[in-house]
Amino acid sequence: MRLSARRLVVFGAQFLIFFVAFLLFYPVLLPIYNGLALSLANVVLAHYSPPLYVQTTADHSWMIYRLPEKRPLFTLEGSYLSLIYLNLALLPALILATPLPSQQRLKLLGWGMAALLGVHALSAIALTRAEICVHYDPGNMGCNVVEGIFGTGGQLFAVALWAVLTWRVWLPMKALKRGIP
Repeated sequence: MRLSARRLVVFGAQFLIFFVAFLLFYPVLLPIYNGLALSLANVVLAHYSPPLYVQTTADHSWMIYRLPEKRPLFTLEGSYLSLIYLNLALLPALILATPLPSQQRLKLLGWGMAALLGVHALSAIALTRAEICVHYDPGNMGCNVVEGIFGTGGQLFAVALWAVLTWRVWLPMKALKRGIP
């Protein structure tokens, strides 16, 4: 497939339409998706030392508890966490706008959303652990970097997943073999 200005304009227009549509459904999907991502994260967090449990609140904040007594440790505010989940609208829009047959787009959408769920569960684990670390050692550079990456990298993760899933559309093997003009 040859990359042309027309294809890029069509991609951009479709992306914009899909992105707006997914943003409209975002408030409905977020509580369900947040619960699913945190359920996966809790499976892993329960095996850490100290064992932890993350529960979502009505305002989409996370309440972090220490197990087994379920003693509250701290809360991560929902406004801060909204950056993490915004790629829930971005990734599907990018995939569905990619110039591929519909069936391939839907297949990539399934793979992409499964991978995104894994990234969000990993983000919940990393943020929870980093917050504990930063709380007890505010100067710990490693914890601050992990918190920064997983706290603000949400949109970058969506773009990276999309790039991994669709790179052959944009850089077909023929173009790579002969050198991209």
